[in-house]
Amino acid sequence: MSKKSNLENLDSQSEKALNRGISDILSNPEKIAEILNAFPAKLSANADKIPFTTQITAAYYALRDPNTSIKVKATLAAAIAYFILPVDLFPDLLAGFGFTDDFAVLLLVLRRLGPAITPAHYELARGRLQRDQESAQGTQST
Repeated sequence: MSKKSNLENLDSQSEKALNRGISDILSNPEKIAEILNAFPAKLSANADKIPFTTQITAAYYALRDPNTSIKVKATLAAAIAYFILPVDLFPDLLAGFGFTDDFAVLLLVLRRLGPAITPAHYELARGRLQRDQESAQGTQST
């Protein structure tokens, strides 16, 4: 299978997973609170392993934003849920591949929602990640 067809297949599978997640969250909006609660621990455990921490954290802050519509929140929650849930297309433990599908889902969301994740959300994300990094460095030096 060619590299292009592999990427197309990943994109197609990611689109299906995202759409299933959106439908599920729209049917069960209480799941948003569960996702918000689970995200910080998953981020802390994996921040040093993934190249898209700023983007996924900005999506988290957009999800928390009371000005974000329920449809956008469902899409953001589905992407974040895909990141935090243990079952996905590639297990997260596979070095180099584990977060590829998570990132593909996030990219789909960024393409769909673009402006819904605002510069303020990105600023909150960068601040959070910087505080987490400083906290981790302080813990290591003691």
